[in-house]
Amino acid sequence: MKKLVPDPPSSSMPQLDIPGFSFITPPSTEQCDSLVHALTLTVQQTYSVLLDSEPGPQRDAMAMNIRLLCRMVSALADHSDLPI
Repeated sequence: MKKLVPDPPSSSMPQLDIPGFSFITPPSTEQCDSLVHALTLTVQQTYSVLLDSEPGPQRDAMAMNIRLLCRMVSALADHSDLPI
């Protein structure tokens, strides 16, 4: 049977299972808001670099950075009332 969608090209980026983040002392709501804002801007800028990069180590690194940043935002969302 022929595939309708081809497999993506292989990547040298290790497929790491990024552990969840947690806080010993949860940040305040204001701190969470500031951190989420900063992380969101960083994700946007990293995504721009990712799109502008040719396939290779730099692009793989940007993709891994985005995964890590998203985990951090999720951890902040777990400890705050922010609508994320």
